[in-house]
Amino acid sequence: MRVRAAVLFVALMLGVVVASSAAALAPRVVSLDYCADQYVLGLADRDAIAAVSTHADDRHSYLRDQARGLPQLRDDAEDVLALAPDLIVRGYDAGGRAGAYYQRLGLETFELGFSAGFDDVEAMIRRTALALGQADRGEARIAHMRSQLARAADGPRLRALYMTPSGLTTGAGTLMHAFMTAAGFDNVIAEQGKTGWINLPLEQLHEQAPDVILAAFFDGETAPIDSWSASRHSVFRRMMETTPVIELDAAALSCGAWFMADEALRARQAANALVLDMDEAES
Repeated sequence: MRVRAAVLFVALMLGVVVASSAAALAPRVVSLDYCADQYVLGLADRDAIAAVSTHADDRHSYLRDQARGLPQLRDDAEDVLALAPDLIVRGYDAGGRAGAYYQRLGLETFELGFSAGFDDVEAMIRRTALALGQADRGEARIAHMRSQLARAADGPRLRALYMTPSGLTTGAGTLMHAFMTAAGFDNVIAEQGKTGWINLPLEQLHEQAPDVILAAFFDGETAPIDSWSASRHSVFRRMMETTPVIELDAAALSCGAWFMADEALRARQAANALVLDMDEAES
């Protein structure tokens, strides 16, 4: 019995040491912009988050519900230094030149960078999870993303035109194009050989003849419509009225992260429902 008790005691103490070591690997972290917020909120332990940005609970923040109740800070160096974090997570150039300032002070910073496709998102999840001491959690997010993307590929392909109220669309080479492709949509702008983000070619819209329009940021908050917006053009409005529209969740598209795959699946399911409705109408 004494031997068994000693073994149990040693095992218990080893468990405490392992748990303590794991906790020590998780840095106390702050995030400086809403995209950094998503990664910190989705990968770090809540008690390891010293603060998130002032945009963490905005409407365009996908994980806004998880941000509620956490301290918020501006991306000013003084506010960050007051918290003395172990790690500062930033989007591209968040806080301007503050990143170099933090480094001069010996504070560790981590920059998310850009993603042009889901392979980039996967790499970003893995790198960020490692920096946060949450490698396993990162792999779980990646596995979920892959699963959702596989499900999103199931259905008839449709020709789609992506639109924002400000008249922005995308050709090939962007994460939004990768989103469309993953969800089973053929990008009509990319079919014309166009790449990157461009203004909608209003004079050519009548030639696009997409099966469906993917509309994002039409909530009036994240992309206000002014008098010069392309969405006020008669061609634009007519196409929106005569072509089936799938409304996309702007918050799910505002930052290149794993939850874009959830939105891709939702868009695919909406497209499948549209196809079913059209088939029933024809029969």
